Amino acid sequence: MSVEFILADENGAKIIAELRREIWSTTYRGIYSDERIDNYDYEEHRRRDLTRIRDDSYHVYLIVSGGEPIGYFNFLTSETVYIQSLYVRREYQRQGIGKQAFAIIKEYCKTHGFDKFICNCNSHNYPAQDFYRSMGGTVVKRSEGHDDKYDDQITFEFLLRQLIYSDLK
Repeated sequence: MSVEFILADENGAKIIAELRREIWSTTYRGIYSDERIDNYDYEEHRRRDLTRIRDDSYHVYLIVSGGEPIGYFNFLTSETVYIQSLYVRREYQRQGIGKQAFAIIKEYCKTHGFDKFICNCNSHNYPAQDFYRSMGGTVVKRSEGHDDKYDDQITFEFLLRQLIYSDLK
């Protein structure tokens, strides 16, 4: 499948907020409370995404196929590189799109001198955990047992030298 990864401009905030509402409904129903999903605050999410797009420490991408937005991802750079979001519409999953997003992040790390990156994943989102493990992630932290499953998180770490070695196999 041919997809494009496009750095989001200010108009992308609206698209990302709409994608998030749709993807959360299919990904997190049964994990997040129905109230959290059904009362999704579109305007608040659009504002947050716009803030990230305007902030140079964030790298916000729309994933587009055939001119249609099918997902998004963003990462933050500070002391390390931190993936904040990587979401693809359900019907486009398991087609190598997440792997392509990881290639962008790995290249960024290599060219900017980072030897690792991290991401959090909801500990009840087993397909995402499987993906992160398949991409070479190692669990380095767990925060589970909260009253709201939204707060249950696993932190994955990706060491660049191990990822490059696994790419050569």
